[in-house]
Amino acid sequence: MLLAHQTQPRSPNAMIRDAAVKVAEAIDALSENGFTVVKVELDMPARPTIRIQTCAHCHRLISNGDAVYYSYGQQDHFGPYREGQFQLGGCRVVWLEMGH
Repeated sequence: MLLAHQTQPRSPNAMIRDAAVKVAEAIDALSENGFTVVKVELDMPARPTIRIQTCAHCHRLISNGDAVYYSYGQQDHFGPYREGQFQLGGCRVVWLEMGH
């Protein structure tokens, strides 16, 4: 017996639509603050990921503690790299820095 207060599971389409709305709002905010978006990933059920170009704003966010580096490594042809991230409007915003 289904209880009246239970809701139906959300459809994948509804989850993608809601994620797309979050992404659109986050891209607007990023644009207003001078960031350049280069890619969006809507893999479900994880939160959307927005990839941006690295810039001086990214370094300020790290310095202020509003963003963190979460990945470091070494690539054969490109040398050392690190990836930074911060959260914005239910989205994960990430960037890649090469040569650090």
